Amino acid sequence: MKTYLAVLKQDINIKNLEAKLKKKNIKPAAHYKIIGVVKLESEKPVSPKDFQDYFLSIEEDKDNLTI
Repeated sequence: MKTYLAVLKQDINIKNLEAKLKKKNIKPAAHYKIIGVVKLESEKPVSPKDFQDYFLSIEEDKDNLTI
């Protein structure tokens, strides 16, 4: 399973996002509200094109995140 980090856009509907993620078999593993990031887990690659309304960017987690 691959892990992705996605930067949320402002003022999105989290319930709608969760429903869309569930439809695509993507598990929201964590939501870091303070920094506006969601950690996603999926067997298949996550395409940023599918979530343009919700995320500014989506990157595969490479275990080198520094803040």
